[in-house]
Amino acid sequence: MYLNFNPQFDYHWSGRFIAPNDNWIHMTRELNDYEFVLVTEGTLDIECDGTEYRVKEGEYLIMSPSKVQKGTGQGYCSFYWVHFDAKEILDKDGLDKTNVITLPRQSACAYKERIIILLKELQDADKRYRDKILNNFLTGALFSELSLQSRTEHGGKGACSKEQLNSDIKTYISWHISEALTISDIAAYFEYNEKYLTTFFKKMNGIPLKQYILREKTEYAKSILTESNTTVSDVAYSIGFSDVHNFSNAFKKITGMAPGIYRKQFDKHSIFDK
Repeated sequence: MYLNFNPQFDYHWSGRFIAPNDNWIHMTRELNDYEFVLVTEGTLDIECDGTEYRVKEGEYLIMSPSKVQKGTGQGYCSFYWVHFDAKEILDKDGLDKTNVITLPRQSACAYKERIIILLKELQDADKRYRDKILNNFLTGALFSELSLQSRTEHGGKGACSKEQLNSDIKTYISWHISEALTISDIAAYFEYNEKYLTTFFKKMNGIPLKQYILREKTEYAKSILTESNTTVSDVAYSIGFSDVHNFSNAFKKITGMAPGIYRKQFDKHSIFDK
């Protein structure tokens, strides 16, 4: 079976930059492709072909190929960047935009955390697979997300962002349920302070983040215990525990019984149900 994939974006490379000090200024160079930047800290002062931009924290800028790209001011900042080409860039108004991604050249992200997640996924995929189709697809997903965010009405941003962040945290936990997942891992991934993230999560869900992780690991362990003959030790290792005793204690704390007892109880119920 052949699937025809015809991407509009041609990914080149990407990364994250952190200025070494407060005296840093962007280099002067010729920009041979399009560049997307998302500033996560500080302010980026940059010029492209005579047009000056000041990109603040939480804002993005898309720069077209330019004979002269240079910094216009010193200062500390950090930002993600993606170099790419596109089959067709349309700057004209009044076009049929049914199948076109429309974006402001520069704008604040309605929900920058989702953009950061996509940027990290793109970088990880590029390092892991070096697959052009996947990279182009993820680049398209990035700009599709930006386009959808740009349509968000100002009045709904706050609630939408909170709900989305809460959902993204839960999704991240489910994706990494087999790892020795910590709150610091989650905070680092979403680029939030640990204390803020734990307070936010408990306020949104009524349960501490650490307890939620343990509960989700226990639910996953239950499915393995009841649907396979995997040893308790292997179950523990499969959900990120390095010590079977710690796993047993944690499991008993949530369910009220040890893993082995839980499996036997389930087997008894299965017999009676037949």
